[in-house]
Amino acid sequence: MIPLHHSVEFQHHLWLDVLPTARTIVDMTCGNGHDTVYLLSHCHKNSHIYAIDIQEEALRRTKEKLLKELPQTIKQVDFILGSHDRVLESLPVSTIDVMVGNLGYLPNADHDIMTQSISTIRALSKGLAKLSVNGLCTIVAYPGTETGRKEAEDLEEYIASMNQKEFHCSMWRPLNQANHPPILYIIRRR
Repeated sequence: MIPLHHSVEFQHHLWLDVLPTARTIVDMTCGNGHDTVYLLSHCHKNSHIYAIDIQEEALRRTKEKLLKELPQTIKQVDFILGSHDRVLESLPVSTIDVMVGNLGYLPNADHDIMTQSISTIRALSKGLAKLSVNGLCTIVAYPGTETGRKEAEDLEEYIASMNQKEFHCSMWRPLNQANHPPILYIIRRR
């Protein structure tokens, strides 16, 4: 059953459409490693994932989760410490097939370290320039804090301004959930 109440889980159904053929996958904010492990568990053995985060703790958690759950895939991952916008600017790939981002802060860590509109939009711009034809980008934003609300609003404005001849763009969000549920932004290159 497709979860219509949870943006993070809902996006998995979109990923399943592209992961069987995806070669280059970017997790812009690997956090606790849930997305990285899910992506690795559904892609093929020739896929390569770039797991990025600005916090060493996030990279450590992601690596530990991966070694515990899918140790045989560790060679398919590059763990990169840095801001997603700077890393995507210099990432040594010509095309990206799947790019995902789970914004906000690292759970059970310093909540003052959060993704920000400016760097997130810059990261999207750099990554989308490399997105392959029919490539998919999903971003989950968390409007429950003031910073998160501004980031979601800025992202929506940026994504809505994209050329419709180049990208299909949409958003998905639960309408009757309490406490400002996460919003999913979906971008696919035409």
